[in-house]
Amino acid sequence: MTPEKLQQIITKGETLQTEFKSARVHPDALAAALVSFLNTAGGVLLLGVEDDRTITGIDDIDAAYQRVEKILANNITPQATAHMETVEYAEKTLLKITIPKGLDRPYHTQRGQCFVRVNAGKRLASREEIRRMYLAIRAFYYDESTLLDTKLSDIDIQAFDDFLNLAYGYPKDETRTTAERSRLLNNLKAMHGEALTVAGLLFFGERPQDHLPTARMDFARFAGSTAGEMILDHKTLNGQLSQQLFGMEDLLRLHLSNKGNIREFEPETRYEMPLEMLREVLVNALVHRDYSLSAPIRILMFDDRLEVHSPGCLPNSVTVENIRAGIHVERNPIILSLMAKLGLMTRLGTGILRILRLASEAKLPPPDLVETETEFVVTLYRSPQ
Repeated sequence: MTPEKLQQIITKGETLQTEFKSARVHPDALAAALVSFLNTAGGVLLLGVEDDRTITGIDDIDAAYQRVEKILANNITPQATAHMETVEYAEKTLLKITIPKGLDRPYHTQRGQCFVRVNAGKRLASREEIRRMYLAIRAFYYDESTLLDTKLSDIDIQAFDDFLNLAYGYPKDETRTTAERSRLLNNLKAMHGEALTVAGLLFFGERPQDHLPTARMDFARFAGSTAGEMILDHKTLNGQLSQQLFGMEDLLRLHLSNKGNIREFEPETRYEMPLEMLREVLVNALVHRDYSLSAPIRILMFDDRLEVHSPGCLPNSVTVENIRAGIHVERNPIILSLMAKLGLMTRLGTGILRILRLASEAKLPPPDLVETETEFVVTLYRSPQ
C-alpha cells in the first residue's frame, strides 16, 4: 500500500469497510471487529491507529501478527483467515489487516456474539440477518472464492496454454493478450475480476503453495503395517493439481511391486494394484477435499495397504453408505469441471464405484471407506507379496 493511499484511508476515518484499533486493543474487541467484517462485505482494519486517528503504532510487530492469528483461530467461530501486511506511516509501524467477506457466515465471537458492520461501526446482527446468512452461504463453494492477494501475473502461462490446447484444441498463441487471458480465465471461473479464485490458483498458479501452503500431497512409506514403524521414504508434492497427481503416480509406481509379462510381443508391466484405480483415488482426493482446512492430503503406504487421507468430512447429507450407491455432492465444482475438461474424471460421481469395481476385478480385498471428524479415508489393500 502506498503512503498516499494510506493517508487517504486515515484522513477519511472509520467507514463501513474501515476500522482503526489501538495496538493495546482487548482481544474480545478485536475479535468483534473482525467478526463484523466477516459477516458483512469484508474490509480493512488498521492496527496501531486510535479511534481519533492518532498514529500510535506498534512496538513489536511480530507479536502483533501472532496475536491476530490466535484471535482468528481461537476467538472466532468458525475459524477465519485474513491477510496481514506491515506498513510504515508517520515514522510508525502499523499492521494492515484485510478481511474478506466470510465463506462460512455467520461468524461469532467466543462469547457467541454475531456482529455486522453498520456505517462507521458495528452492531449485533438480528435473528433475521443471521437466518439470511445461513441461507445465502448454502450456495457458495470454497473453490470459487477469490484470493485477494493474487493477480494475473501469478498464472503459469505455459500451464494455461497447455490446458487450452488439451481441453479445447486451441493452438498455443504467444500473441494472446493479457486482456484475452483474463477473459478466458474469468469464463472458466479461474479468476474473478482481477484476482484468481482458489480453483484458478490450484490449476494454473505458478506457485500455488505461496498462497495456499497446505494445498499439497504428503507421502510416507512405513516399514511394516503401523504408523509407528520406521519411515522408509517421505516426500512432499507441491505445485498445480495436475503436477501433484502425476508426481504422486510416479512415486507410487516406485514403491509398488510389479511383474513383467510379454503381451503380443511387447513387454507389459503389471503392478500389484491397477494404476487406473490409483489414479481414480488420487483424483477423487484432489477434487473433493476441503481446501479451506489447513491440512494436506496424506498418502500413507504400509506393507499391506495404501491409505489416502483427504481433509474434510463428507459434505451435506452424503454418507459412506450412499457413496457406495453412487450418490455424490460436488464440494469443488470448478475444480471438478477443470479436471473433467482434461479427461481426468467424469462429472457423473462414479469415482468411488470405479475404485470398488477395479479392486474387485484385480481380486484385491474390498477398499475401506471411513469418515472421521476431520477427514475421509480410502484404504486400498495390497496383494500378498
